Amino acid sequence: MGILIEKTQDCPYVNFSDEGILEIEGRSITEDPFTFWQPLLEWVEGYCQKHAPNTQVIIFLEYSNSSSNKYISEIFRKLEEIHGSKSQVLVKWRHEIEDDAILQLGHDFASIFDLPFEFIEVDVEKERFKKVKIRSKKTGTEAIISYRYWDAIVRNGHGDEYQILQEFS
Repeated sequence: MGILIEKTQDCPYVNFSDEGILEIEGRSITEDPFTFWQPLLEWVEGYCQKHAPNTQVIIFLEYSNSSSNKYISEIFRKLEEIHGSKSQVLVKWRHEIEDDAILQLGHDFASIFDLPFEFIEVDVEKERFKKVKIRSKKTGTEAIISYRYWDAIVRNGHGDEYQILQEFS
């Protein structure tokens, strides 16, 4: 069973799935990092015992304090143990255009851990307005949704249930 935590002002959005998608997005400045991060670390420890053949870690931080970075580091350390012979782990480190601090944090993690990192520059303003028109293959119902919502549908394994009709920028 995965973990889904909605984003708040102090804590990031988290979506960890047994299918091998581990996503963290937002700011992590919680005053009680143990309460927030320890269950995530324990979930990753359990996941490493029964992991998917491919694991994708998608990180998109606005800001992260040093306590949060320590826990993210521990998550990478656990995933490093299964990378290679047991599983293929890929870290997709997303960062806003010109956010040199978050980009540097990603490079720091990449230099510490023996995991492949892919750095992806994101134009947040452009992404905010991106939409997609989809049709349910089951019911024929059509909807226009945000690209972020579509991305969540795909990550959670339901993309095959819909057909993309049109993409809007």
